[in-house]
Amino acid sequence: MVRTTPSPPDGKGRPSDAYEILGRSLRVLRESCGFNVKEAAQLIDVSASKISRIELGRVGIKEVDLDRLLTLYGISDDNERLAFLERNHRLSEPRWWSSYGSHLSEWYCSYLHLESEAKYILAYEVRLIPGLLQTRAYAEAVIRSTCTEEQQVRRLIDVRMRRQRMVLERGAPKLWAIVEHAALVDSFDDPELMQEQIDFLLRITGSSDVRIQVLMPGAGALAFRGNSFSILQMKASEVVYMEHLDRAFFLDERKDSEPYRLAMSELVIVADEPRKSRTTLEEISRRNRMR
Repeated sequence: MVRTTPSPPDGKGRPSDAYEILGRSLRVLRESCGFNVKEAAQLIDVSASKISRIELGRVGIKEVDLDRLLTLYGISDDNERLAFLERNHRLSEPRWWSSYGSHLSEWYCSYLHLESEAKYILAYEVRLIPGLLQTRAYAEAVIRSTCTEEQQVRRLIDVRMRRQRMVLERGAPKLWAIVEHAALVDSFDDPELMQEQIDFLLRITGSSDVRIQVLMPGAGALAFRGNSFSILQMKASEVVYMEHLDRAFFLDERKDSEPYRLAMSELVIVADEPRKSRTTLEEISRRNRMR
């Protein structure tokens, strides 16, 4: 598990938690082979402190060293090796959010990196529309509820809208969202804002890359968990992400993430299936227009 603290960003959009996740994956591989840090370092001719810093996510790793470690740890499957090498390569690539510099926290940059790498995203948001499905007006209302600095509000709105365009226009990652019924009717006391949001959801439910299920009131005990979370599924790994006001949690070890996998599985079962959920959206839209 990674828990980020409100540390100052480095001004480069560095995804520190993403480095930690990669490093921890390498530590798990090393330990499963029975090597200690010193033995692994000697076998690829680097210092033990370098292996430790890589595994802690303090420094990156050169492709040649990563390739040697994967061989040492017995990773012979081409797809698994490629997934590790591609992830490492992406960590060092310039990313579009780097232009925002120190205005984005490290944990948010880490999430943006993982989101860009994901093949599938499963999202459950408590009493709000998931961020990737919000209209600009709705996103602004959400962001202004926690941020008062005008320029930062604008930056965060722009980042959210750009994320949305990249996901919806590219069709990747594919998005599966569980939306609480309360979020569709009670999020904000602004009929025009909510009508625009419902209409947007209706438009995108026709996409094969977006699946929306509405969680009706009382549908299952998980409705009152109080935790919003997303599961990001990548080529060879999976991360559970939970965001709070000034920090975030990234859960990539199975013992930590398993309760959320089970929770998402139950939510998918108890929420209305997509066709019925679209009917619910249409009914809410009609009621709004009749007011």
